[in-house]
Amino acid sequence: MSPRTRPSASGRLLRAARRLAAPAAAALLAVFALSSAGTANAVTVPAPPSGWTTVFSDNFAGAANSAPNASKWKFDTGAGSSFGTGEIETMTNSTANTHVDGNGHLAITAVKSGGNWTSGRIQTTTANVGAPAGGKLKVAASIQQPNPASGLGYWPAFWMLGPGQWPENGEIDIMEDVNALSKVAGTVHCGTDPGGPCNESNGIGSGLTACAGCQTGYHTYAMVLDRTNASNESVAFSLDGKTYFTVTENQVGAATWKAAFDHKMSIIFDLAMGGGFPNGVCGCTSPAAGTTSGGAMHVGWVAAYTTG
Repeated sequence: MSPRTRPSASGRLLRAARRLAAPAAAALLAVFALSSAGTANAVTVPAPPSGWTTVFSDNFAGAANSAPNASKWKFDTGAGSSFGTGEIETMTNSTANTHVDGNGHLAITAVKSGGNWTSGRIQTTTANVGAPAGGKLKVAASIQQPNPASGLGYWPAFWMLGPGQWPENGEIDIMEDVNALSKVAGTVHCGTDPGGPCNESNGIGSGLTACAGCQTGYHTYAMVLDRTNASNESVAFSLDGKTYFTVTENQVGAATWKAAFDHKMSIIFDLAMGGGFPNGVCGCTSPAAGTTSGGAMHVGWVAAYTTG
């Protein structure tokens, strides 16, 4: 289904390091946390895999109720209708919608007031992460999905966007869920809209797949853009280290793939309300009158690693 696309140019498990009296206790805690999917005890951004290098990361440290680090993130504000997806919220730069919690988490919260919804959308200040020629890029985040009492219309997303024209310059949706279903979808967008080799505006995606416990705990969502095979590059999506969907260059053609993915991209977190994806899944217009205000997407850490 269609993600947070913008039809023209422009476009979370880390806690802040605890001050433990014994270094051995800190090390033990870190090992336990990084081996336990769905928990919120990690104390650092995970180190890169052997042979990889960290090229971007954030642990969302900061004073409670403050904005995310302005040297890494910028707000993308305005009416959701301007993003081309049918969403109905207004994205703001208010800490009521987007803030760090003082314990090493980012919270993006959808709020209804007077019949109108507000929420938040942040992206890296530049298109700053990409796979080197002949190498790989891994982008991952620890996220707890929104868990409102009534979630019809909620649309959390962790994704990447190429600079320039959409969808030609690419989009990779690493995590999307709608209507608080506790599911996950991975999708790529490329080529032309409508139609084209990526079937726009739906893109080529996994469809929603089960994501048990993803609303009640932190889980690691990741994608690997693999350029080691120059004749058939690929994007693979994983949940807690298990790959569940892969898209290859041969599915869309070399020229289309190169334009979409052989360059740097921005990383984005946002929480939309309503729009084409949630509406398409429920066969209704969302959010509903009874949709719960105040549901939040929480991010513990985010990181990008490269190799090659």
